[in-house]
Amino acid sequence: MQPARHSTKKLKAAHVKIRKAAEADKAPILEICKNIWNGHDYLPEVWDNWLADTDGRLIVATVNGRTVAVAHGGLQTPDVAWLEGVRVHEQYRGLGVAGKLNHALVEWARKRHARVARLCTGSSNQASRRHLERIGFPAVQTFQRLDSTRGLHTKPTGVQTPRRSAKRLWNWLSSRPEFIDNRAMYSDGWTWHPLTPQSLKKHVAYGRVLVASRNRHTSACCILLDEDQIMTAGFVAGARSDVGKLIRMLRYLTFRKGRGKLRILLPLKSPMIRALEHSGFEKTAKIIVYEKFLG
Repeated sequence: MQPARHSTKKLKAAHVKIRKAAEADKAPILEICKNIWNGHDYLPEVWDNWLADTDGRLIVATVNGRTVAVAHGGLQTPDVAWLEGVRVHEQYRGLGVAGKLNHALVEWARKRHARVARLCTGSSNQASRRHLERIGFPAVQTFQRLDSTRGLHTKPTGVQTPRRSAKRLWNWLSSRPEFIDNRAMYSDGWTWHPLTPQSLKKHVAYGRVLVASRNRHTSACCILLDEDQIMTAGFVAGARSDVGKLIRMLRYLTFRKGRGKLRILLPLKSPMIRALEHSGFEKTAKIIVYEKFLG
């Protein structure tokens, strides 16, 4: 897709239309994605699923009939909508297209009776941050992502995968300061999900929760997601020494499963960040989560 040769004046006067995405929009959107993240954009891999998902909303923006942008929204719970995947053709940026896409998704979420809409962006994306401030999306938390490729060959002790009722674990977890710092959310890398009794129960059932104990009482906990050759700890809570046990187990699992990377996401002011750096983790990104109440 060759960039259209339009003057800035003509572009600013162009009519932007927002509509549901169609199969025919795939080619122009994938062309836009080629220049994002050095050609490693995830959107081409999820386009078909987003288009087919009747519970979500995939929309595009057109200018004079040309597809120039895309965005997606989904309901994580009946109350919480997550907005993602905003992509705008480089020649059509600065026209308010992203704002129109987000506004359309917020209205869709409101009609679905969601109470909150959330999204995130990298802290270095100044244009996106300015845009979100203009459209009334307050930042609620900044998270530090830390990565490590160092595995551990020897299995550590003192860490278990709970399989029984998650009620007691939930009572412990929801009373922790980390639960508040994480704004009752956990992450899979770029998406933040509501951390609820139901979601915790599901993760326990699928073996995605690790706990350390002291005197038969939970002393540390993490939620572990394993996909795309990356292991992600998207929620971590507990005393520092006991969290260290969890990290060693995560390193061991990274080695045993042959994963290329271990990724941990923590609130920016977490005291665990410095400890992880000292153990060989590298800071790789700061991600800001925004939240808008829909009334």
